[in-house]
Amino acid sequence: MPFVFESKARTLLSIHNKLLSAKTLPVFRFYAKEYFNITERAALIQKIQNFSSRDFIAIRSSAKSEDSCRQSNAGAFLSVLNVNSRDAAAIDNAVKAVIDSYDKSGGNDENEVFVQPMLQNVKLAGVAFSCDISTLAPYYVINYDESGKTDTITGGAADSAKTYVQYKHCEHQCKNSEINNVIKAVSELETLFENRFIDVEFAVTHNSDVYILQVRPITKDGKNPPYLDLTEGLYKVYKKVEKLRQPHPNLLGEKAIFGVMPDWNPAEIIGVKPKKLAISLYKELVTDSIWAYQRDNYGYRNLRSHPLLVSFLGVPFIDVRVDFNSFIPKSLDNETAKKLVEYYLQKLYTTPSYHDKVEFKIVHSCFYLDLPQKLKKLKAAGFSENEIAAIEKSLLDLTNNIIRHDENGGVYKTDLAKINMLMERFDGIVKSGTSVIDKIYWIIEDCKRYGTLPFAGIARAAFIAVQFLRSFVTTGIITEREYDAYMNSLNTIAKRLANDLAELSKDDFLKIWGHIRPGTYDICSPCYDEAFDRYFSKRPKKPKVQTAATFSARQIKMIDEQLKKNGLLTSAEELLFFIKDAVENREYAKFVFTKPLSYVLTLISDFLSRFGISREDAAFLDIAVIKDMYSSLDYREVGAILHENILFNKRLYEHTKIIRLPSIILDPEDIYGFYVQEEEPNFITMGSVKAEIALETSIASGASLSGKIMFIKSADPGYDFLFTKDIGGLVTQFGGANSHMAIRCAEIGLPAVIGAGEKLFSQWSEANMLEINCANRQVKIIS
Repeated sequence: MPFVFESKARTLLSIHNKLLSAKTLPVFRFYAKEYFNITERAALIQKIQNFSSRDFIAIRSSAKSEDSCRQSNAGAFLSVLNVNSRDAAAIDNAVKAVIDSYDKSGGNDENEVFVQPMLQNVKLAGVAFSCDISTLAPYYVINYDESGKTDTITGGAADSAKTYVQYKHCEHQCKNSEINNVIKAVSELETLFENRFIDVEFAVTHNSDVYILQVRPITKDGKNPPYLDLTEGLYKVYKKVEKLRQPHPNLLGEKAIFGVMPDWNPAEIIGVKPKKLAISLYKELVTDSIWAYQRDNYGYRNLRSHPLLVSFLGVPFIDVRVDFNSFIPKSLDNETAKKLVEYYLQKLYTTPSYHDKVEFKIVHSCFYLDLPQKLKKLKAAGFSENEIAAIEKSLLDLTNNIIRHDENGGVYKTDLAKINMLMERFDGIVKSGTSVIDKIYWIIEDCKRYGTLPFAGIARAAFIAVQFLRSFVTTGIITEREYDAYMNSLNTIAKRLANDLAELSKDDFLKIWGHIRPGTYDICSPCYDEAFDRYFSKRPKKPKVQTAATFSARQIKMIDEQLKKNGLLTSAEELLFFIKDAVENREYAKFVFTKPLSYVLTLISDFLSRFGISREDAAFLDIAVIKDMYSSLDYREVGAILHENILFNKRLYEHTKIIRLPSIILDPEDIYGFYVQEEEPNFITMGSVKAEIALETSIASGASLSGKIMFIKSADPGYDFLFTKDIGGLVTQFGGANSHMAIRCAEIGLPAVIGAGEKLFSQWSEANMLEINCANRQVKIIS
């Protein structure tokens, strides 16, 4: 007979001394109603004092509405720890406090209170789930910290919590033996209760004993357990990673690493679980070849035949070895280049938290004023003086070619000219009498050549521009506040949007801005002209005109001296023009190429609707199917081709939805078990804000966002409408220091935390009020 879940106290009593892989503490329980009886109260207090020989006890809740199969009410009722077992008054106060917390639960006759001795010599403690609580997929998820306290995880007070995830049906074991022992205990409890969905509070002592502090069923809330077996799929991913990480004849670096956030950051742009249309469009427009063409054009190694993005069961990853190769100047000799790529890969392997900021923490991809100082660190990694000098010169030559200010302009000027050609070509296609398939095909082709390719170049120039600006700070030419003031003075797309929203009529506003959608590649994300009232519930006031930030004569002179000293073939005035031009046009280029992209999504939606295919189903179409229809014809009906492809990709997505993969794959074994990465967030501006938070669901509800700290997962350009809502701050889960939202927030002086990572984003989003102090690089949970 399986064990049965009862009240919290009775469940613990039922497993006491029954477990082979864990222990439980003794339990003394009584009904809350007994304590109301004055004549019985003194006797109960005496029994509590006689119950344990330890000096301190825990007095815990065990309400009728707690830990049932229908509702857990986790954390709803009070437990009081570290109560002095020799102090009758302290016991009395603690029991009353626990019972008082039941007031709203009803059913007092069956509510219980129980007492346990306080566990001593705790090494780590936390909560273990026997499934992914979002999908019920078969994973062990262990949240714990090593503070020595047993309530920091459940109370949300852990400063350095860790999360370990392991697929159930594998032989993989965590390197931490104590976590392996916790998993064994949870597995035994699953067997005893004949329940695959349980939530276990645990502690591990310094002598490695596992103690079960609580066990309850996970409330499914109508969710159905996944029917798919992930074992075969995960094994295929394991073997694929093994193959891809082998040495490659045309790549530098002995092995590959895969991450969801380096460089062209798919987690930020299309999400970690994109549907087929979004990921296939992103690959087509950027990561299959366009990204490499841009790098080659700008003086980096030619990686044109190497896709940057690989998809494992529908989860997009950047091949970091390919990425690191693409940041090597083509003029650098092969031996030094090989050594440099190995150095980059090893540094990421040992500090995986840098995976969302590789260009700031690992890679040297351009020249700026303090680069020579940073390159000196390579000496400790075994680089010779000649090798360091060669790296410096190759980056200097590459940067000079990009920023030069002669009659031909830098290479990025060619890209600016291309991006301005896109709209002319786009208008011609839209007005033509060609078929829908033809229009989709040619808009995509033009969007690559005249949209994403030049955008990638301008974005590279803007990255270099920001690196120069940051080096002005580190070399003492300007202060952090002057840096913020300069970024805030730029005339950007976000400011133009806010200004037009305040001044133009709705129709005129949408003619310019109507194509923007919060999910740039997501057909299910309504663009502004489809959901204007959702995004703009009221017209904002016209933004204040920002005073143009200027550099003093002394600062100009210092920049000129540094440029001449370092061999940069430009003047301070020319460099400052480049910086302003590149940063402003980076966002302009993105604004331009997203218009034909958004139109393509609209055309696809309209075209598929002719065959009874909804927009939601259209999201599963592979864009290659539409492109193939332009140049190929077979006997099948168009509708049948579309339905067949969508059905196939919907089946594949069933795996994508429930799979859990790490954000960075260092070794094939990471597929089966991994720690959730603790990212190093990017704090934007030197400002601070203390305010209530607002989640993404607040947007659709129409709730006021004024003054609140907004939480969104990705830093997509389509979320620019948030800047018209007078928000007080911004937190994103994904995004780097040079991402779209990071630049936007710097421009308008909005305190922000960009790329907080899964753990911190989840922890902070459960708060009611936060304080963000960017200057101190700190986030505090106020309530």
